[in-house]
Amino acid sequence: MNKHNNIAKKGKFLIASLAFTQLHAQRRLIIEVKQDLNALSLSADSYQNALNKLKPALTNDETKDDAYTWYLAGKISFSKFDKYRNMKVIGKSVDDKAMCSILLEGYDYMQTALKLDTIIEKDKNGNVKINKSTGQPKFKTKYSKEIHKIVLSHYNDYKNMGRALYASSQNLSQAYKAWDIYTSMPDNPNYPRLRETTSDSIIGEYRFYQGIVAKMDENYNNALNSFYKAISKGYTKKDVFDYAISCAEHEKNDTVLVDIVRQAYTLYGKKDSQYIGILINYAIKHKKYDIATKIIDQAISDNPENAEYYDLKGVLLENQNGSIDASYEYFKKAVELDSDFIKANFDLGRYYYNMALRESETLQLKELLDKARPYLEKVYNAEPNNKAAKDALRNIYYNFNEADKMEALGE
Repeated sequence: MNKHNNIAKKGKFLIASLAFTQLHAQRRLIIEVKQDLNALSLSADSYQNALNKLKPALTNDETKDDAYTWYLAGKISFSKFDKYRNMKVIGKSVDDKAMCSILLEGYDYMQTALKLDTIIEKDKNGNVKINKSTGQPKFKTKYSKEIHKIVLSHYNDYKNMGRALYASSQNLSQAYKAWDIYTSMPDNPNYPRLRETTSDSIIGEYRFYQGIVAKMDENYNNALNSFYKAISKGYTKKDVFDYAISCAEHEKNDTVLVDIVRQAYTLYGKKDSQYIGILINYAIKHKKYDIATKIIDQAISDNPENAEYYDLKGVLLENQNGSIDASYEYFKKAVELDSDFIKANFDLGRYYYNMALRESETLQLKELLDKARPYLEKVYNAEPNNKAAKDALRNIYYNFNEADKMEALGE
């Protein structure tokens, strides 16, 4: 019996010894890597070797929750980036993608370290200590100050690496992330001086660039988010609205689309009628005719010489009434204001053509078809692939026995 107990005790001792040995090995590994990092000189490859050596400790149960493990990984990564940057300064060839990767990797390591570095203080009985002035638990940190110092010292590097990747169209997602760090840090209370020295105009501009790379990378939701943030920082150039509208249309997000378009119309509506067009199409789609009428009537009042607004008013009335009859004066006015406006020519030609189809008297039928002809011919000459215009013209030529013109239309 004693023999069995001794064996059991020895087994437990061996298990405990093994666990201690494994723990000791991970701790020793971290010490070794720290010593490697303190070497007089390290090449970029040496830094990578040190990081590879440390990586098992990042997943080991005994060391993965230790802030220093991640802090050390971050420090190695930033040191490797610094080595790359110094090589570039003296004219050596360095891969921008590799530089940005290690920069972002170092940032992520440091963020994990910061989360683990916050230690809640407890008294000798194990109770959480409370800060009397704030009522919040007391906490202390060991590496956070140095981490923030390292991250801050690379602030402009996030901007520059994003620009390098954007210029070469390499790894757009990394460019997006680099600019996200760059534009977010000034609002981080840990970097108060950045808030004082970095203008909203610069942040807004780079939020715009961030949106561009997200759109190029076909990540339309991220792009929209960035464009919104750019606008919130006062970046209100026309492009930011146009790109945001494109993303909202791609995502079929009508709520965001209308919000962006309204803002764009306020600033650029007199110069670009597309914004009113989008709002009217939205209102028609959702049968919000009262809202649409107010929008277009105000637009016509503000811009009485804008042909597109009159054409849109005609389209609105046609959809609202289910008939084209009340649209005539608006289509006609649009063509009078701009005889080369193809959409208005098509709509006025379409009006006469539809009215002709209702006629049973041959004379009146031909009279209306003849009125439709010049407008639809103008549309076809400008847009040969406009099937509706081509089909209408084919019918018109048929009624006037103009076989040669029918044949010229082709299939």
